[in-house]
Amino acid sequence: MESLRLGIVPHGYIDEFTFGRDKETERVKKWLGKAEESSLVLIGEYGSGKTHFLDYIYSILLKEGWAISYVSLDPSELPLHRPKRIYEAILRTFRFKTRDRGFRDFLREVAARDKGHELDGHPYLGTVISRIRSGIDDEYIWQWIEGKPILVGTPPMYDYSTCANIYCNILSGIGWAVKNVLELKGLVILFDEAEVIDSYWYTSYQSDKSWNFLKGLVLMANNSPHLKEERIAPFHLFPHPGRVFLGEKTGLRYPGMMRYLRYIWRAPCDIKLVLAFAPAYGVLEKAPINKMEWLGLSHLRKNYLKEIFARIVSIYEAAYRSRVEKKDILAMIPATNTRLFIKAAVEALDLVRFYPHDTLRNLLK
Repeated sequence: MESLRLGIVPHGYIDEFTFGRDKETERVKKWLGKAEESSLVLIGEYGSGKTHFLDYIYSILLKEGWAISYVSLDPSELPLHRPKRIYEAILRTFRFKTRDRGFRDFLREVAARDKGHELDGHPYLGTVISRIRSGIDDEYIWQWIEGKPILVGTPPMYDYSTCANIYCNILSGIGWAVKNVLELKGLVILFDEAEVIDSYWYTSYQSDKSWNFLKGLVLMANNSPHLKEERIAPFHLFPHPGRVFLGEKTGLRYPGMMRYLRYIWRAPCDIKLVLAFAPAYGVLEKAPINKMEWLGLSHLRKNYLKEIFARIVSIYEAAYRSRVEKKDILAMIPATNTRLFIKAAVEALDLVRFYPHDTLRNLLK
């Protein structure tokens, strides 16, 4: 009830509170079956139910044999110009087979499979897998691969905004192992609040690095052959004395000290990306977003809101062990925003319960 009071649905009730999204769910399932389409843009206004729909898709994909991660972007805590932080969030929310099996369980299972030996050559994942097999996978090595502290004697996990190639490379190895070692369908990474990629908080330098990382992720998911084949050439930043390295075909940036590490380890990497956006001026017209498949999420129609209201009333009466007078409530709460509708429904039920001798119309004045 406390979650509903905030206008959101608790995880345990996602399936019970999903109404009117059959067409959108089928679109997502068809997209997942397209090998040539690896990135999907989900567009919906604030309060239309994007986050709820992502939670619903998360639940379905896990049951249907996908590994999945869920990242809610934030301009201060989880911005795309900080690739290491995004990588940490992806691993922290990584699940496969069931909701209680995470990244450590995944790597242990990969290490136990014969096919897992193909990852021995990966500079990062191979380091951990070899220690697992040797029985020396202590907490330090796990924290290192999960992006926490730097560990002496291991490949570097830099926190620089220019090091997107490191984290794309590791993620591509994880996606490959999901499909080819554990024989699951692949890895889906869900990004919520993706419109913050163009936040007014960012400097032009930060914005440039955000778009570079996003472009790298999309090209990796698309298994672009350029990522393995292109020449990486120095690019002088006049009038600045330093220099960076750019992929001649993709324009992706490579840090000088780690320019040998490609944005993809092995293709196909079997990764799919879903980016949920609120309509944002100019952002959706930029590459690579403008080249992705789009799925619009509209506000729910009134007949579905009625079903939601009936479900809320049922839970409310069970929670407070009392019957409430529901007359006129549905007609008096806003129906243009799903989140506000849920929040207002609970508040109206509270008023009716606390003031049973007054009319709702009077209480709302």
